[in-house]
Amino acid sequence: MATSIPCMVKHSRIYALFFQSLFILPAAHANQWDWVPRESLPAEQQAQLGRYCQGSYIDQWKSPNSEDTNLKADLIYRDENGVVHLNGAAEIIQPTSSLQADNIEGVPDKYYKTDGNVILRQKGQMIRGSSGYVSNSTDSPTEFVDAKFINLESGQRGAAKSLLRSKNGIIFIHQGYYTTCEPTEESWQLYGTAIELNPQEGFGTAENVQIRIHDVPVFYFPWLRFPLNNARQTGFLFPTFGVSGSKGISVSAPFYWNIAPNYDATITPNYIQEEGSGFDLELRHLGDYDETTFEQSTFEDNDEGEQIVRKFKTDLTFNKYFSSGLLLEDNPTEDKYPDANTTSIGEEDNYERSGYLSFNNGNFSSKATVRRYQTPDPDEDKPFEWLPRIESSYRYATGLFDYSVDMQYTDFNNPDPDVTDDDDNFDGQRTVLNQDLSLSFSNAWGSFTPGVLIQNRDYSIHDYTDDSDYDTSLNHVSTYFDTKTVFERSITNGDKTWRQTLEPRLSFLDSPYTDQTDIVDFDASTSVMSYSQAFSHERFSGNDRIGDTRQFTLGVESRLYDENNNERWAFKLGQIQYLKDRFVSTSGDTDSDTPVDDDSTSPLLGSVTYTGSDRFSLTANANYDIGGRDTTLTQVIVKLKPVDEVKVNLSYLYSIDNDDEDDDTNQSNIGTIFPINQNWSMFLQHTYDFFDNRSTKEVAGLGYENCCVKVSASYQHWLNDDSEFESGFFLQFTLRSLSSPGAKDNSTSSIADEYWNEGKVGY
Repeated sequence: MATSIPCMVKHSRIYALFFQSLFILPAAHANQWDWVPRESLPAEQQAQLGRYCQGSYIDQWKSPNSEDTNLKADLIYRDENGVVHLNGAAEIIQPTSSLQADNIEGVPDKYYKTDGNVILRQKGQMIRGSSGYVSNSTDSPTEFVDAKFINLESGQRGAAKSLLRSKNGIIFIHQGYYTTCEPTEESWQLYGTAIELNPQEGFGTAENVQIRIHDVPVFYFPWLRFPLNNARQTGFLFPTFGVSGSKGISVSAPFYWNIAPNYDATITPNYIQEEGSGFDLELRHLGDYDETTFEQSTFEDNDEGEQIVRKFKTDLTFNKYFSSGLLLEDNPTEDKYPDANTTSIGEEDNYERSGYLSFNNGNFSSKATVRRYQTPDPDEDKPFEWLPRIESSYRYATGLFDYSVDMQYTDFNNPDPDVTDDDDNFDGQRTVLNQDLSLSFSNAWGSFTPGVLIQNRDYSIHDYTDDSDYDTSLNHVSTYFDTKTVFERSITNGDKTWRQTLEPRLSFLDSPYTDQTDIVDFDASTSVMSYSQAFSHERFSGNDRIGDTRQFTLGVESRLYDENNNERWAFKLGQIQYLKDRFVSTSGDTDSDTPVDDDSTSPLLGSVTYTGSDRFSLTANANYDIGGRDTTLTQVIVKLKPVDEVKVNLSYLYSIDNDDEDDDTNQSNIGTIFPINQNWSMFLQHTYDFFDNRSTKEVAGLGYENCCVKVSASYQHWLNDDSEFESGFFLQFTLRSLSSPGAKDNSTSSIADEYWNEGKVGY
């Protein structure tokens, strides 16, 4: 039997109001919930699915053409009390919703009672139950028994012994669960004796809650707050775990506090079984003009006592021209560093305290900086402080003419002068003026750029050895020219046309010798020799040494461009030809009769790079001393993806002849990530030091990922900064739509971090 009751259209708000708040979930049998497996979807929809997702919800709800309310049942009647009864295959169809059950009875404008195989539907939403009570009263909630529910658009679903909806749209679940996993993959459930879902606020809370992984309880919380959408919500982020033979079990459990739209905080308790416990704090503020962060890591070590580091950083932008900032780092616990630390503050010899004010309008910029340091270890040398540094730069360029000028004034303060050490017994003021003037003549086949570099230095120095003051200066003029010719041809790569260039380069630099014995060294350093450095117009970095040289640099470059004019390959080879010895070094007296370098040529400098393919990338550099028949630098970094989802990272570094032999390196590294099947992956890493003939890092791990969970478990063995070996077992996981990965302990990095990828899909 069926009938149409136009006057009952207004009663559709009973269902519409309910579904506006029921933005959530179904479970159980997939075919009951408009679920379509991946292989049954059209190719276009399959392409839109996430990498690990096994299907999609396809909403089968169709709105009726009629604006009337239609009643269907085997028997329909109204009793003497005005109660409408629908018995047998009962259904109420309205323009925006439908209600089905074995039996329905109720009073229009007040309530409906349902019994047996209850299904309540609206576009994108569905609920099933054994019985229900739909109320239109502001005093009585809507209730379903043995309910299962879903939001087809978000994939949020769950079940409840009893489900209630209050007049303000809040959902109450008694003895039920919540998940966003696909119905074919019950990876996680949030099960609680009492769960409250607030769609307007975008969060849920649960009492006596268990986090179940494949129906196995893994966490228990007396109370838990969790997000229902992507908005920032106060609540626990999921913890990270580690197990070490020397440290025992370690746990970090971050808690995120959404204080206000422009304030938030993350509090992370840390526990290491054999060492102690502590917590990390991060506070953030975003204002109209500033971004401010405060961090602190505190750890109570069983042996060393309290360990603290903290950091305050703010950057202010007043307008498009002016900005300022402040950085305050601190370690109040002398020469101690927290063993568990998830903040951005690393272990340092010197902690910076600085502030700046800057102006920038494009061609002209200026900046004033004050910088000091806190040095926890009294045995460490304290670096020079800036009290202050003022620097300005200006550039004017046309197609032919290029002029740039840089000025810098620094008041260097030595906070701990050592009168017994000639390298650390002075401070003072330094004024720097660098001017670079060049002309550029170029066309399609080449360029020629002559120039002059004018460098002026003025010093006022205080010497603590004899408590004396003196002034000195340095004025220097270098000349140079750079020239390049470009030859080009087309080559065929299969059915595509690529472009190859051949670019011979020649550079000349004449930087005369100037005695710099009286010039102290605040910040001079030797630049690493490479192909690009060979064409530089300065031998040293910093402003305290002007390197003397007369040299030609010969180079040749070849580049390959694909059919879209993207650079794929770049080959570079060059060498410096010295016309005179060099007499200036970064330290010590300069003597025109005693060269510090009398080689007539530099090593042969080579470089190869490949970019543009997700299957293969290469960076390689090599320096070869022809006269000494010796390699001083070999660096190779290769990233391979031979087949989909397989990654191989290879690197090798051999570097000697550095200023400090402790910086010499001879080390190889191999890391790989490869899938075992659709969801499981394995990752391995091995790093070997050929100088010490030992492995310095070993990693082996497994990862699992599907549409709603990601897990990484690894064993790692590594050499720490104190040249001591550590090892441990590490577990990371995230439950998508429920948790986010917490901050990472910055003590080590490995192939496990590349797989984890901050919890994002894939690696």
